[in-house]
Amino acid sequence: MTTSAPWNPQAANFEMQRKSSFSLFDKFDPAPRHVPASEGKEQKGKHDKLWKLMESYRANDVESVQKDIVSQVEYSLACTRFSFTKEDAYRAASLAVRDRLLESFNDTNAWYAEKDVKRGYYLSAEYLLGRAFQNALVNLDLEPAFKDALMGLGFEMEELFSCEADPGLGNGGLGRLAACFLDSMATLSLPCWGYGIRYNYGIFKQQITDGWQVEKPDYWLPQPA
Repeated sequence: MTTSAPWNPQAANFEMQRKSSFSLFDKFDPAPRHVPASEGKEQKGKHDKLWKLMESYRANDVESVQKDIVSQVEYSLACTRFSFTKEDAYRAASLAVRDRLLESFNDTNAWYAEKDVKRGYYLSAEYLLGRAFQNALVNLDLEPAFKDALMGLGFEMEELFSCEADPGLGNGGLGRLAACFLDSMATLSLPCWGYGIRYNYGIFKQQITDGWQVEKPDYWLPQPA
């Protein structure tokens, strides 16, 4: 038996419907963002321009995605068009995806705060999450747009997947179960957070030396594998 969500996305009359159907990302015209009632009262005033610039979501047509990726290359990664490697393309594309995730993240938290929902917190020492880049693209219904955008820049998106390191945050059944709980809570639209430990050097990498197990650090954070 499942627990009902704190809100019904089918009954919602604003863009939070995206949370259950991310296909509502409009590839032609950026969709307007929801304004919480508590914030809308203070919209007028000295921050009018700020509100205006942030009132729409990022566009997701191929050209807009390409511009975002190229902008991340130079202004976030400090690279140039003369040193645009496959690894740089992966990092830039990941940052472009992250920007779109942040829009949903912020609006979701604003919606929960407005409705004053009860929150749940899941604690685990391990999370076996797997790689996030393709998973996020699929969940956002943006994989085709990013695939075409990267192809137009001279990169095959499938080749970039290998640039992402597996998060060294879990190992085995406990970590996978914890990750599945988070996925289920997100699917049910439950306002829950997962808390864990950020292992800088992973759980460990196992090597066999002279017939013995030897634990080595998992350098998953410094750079893609």
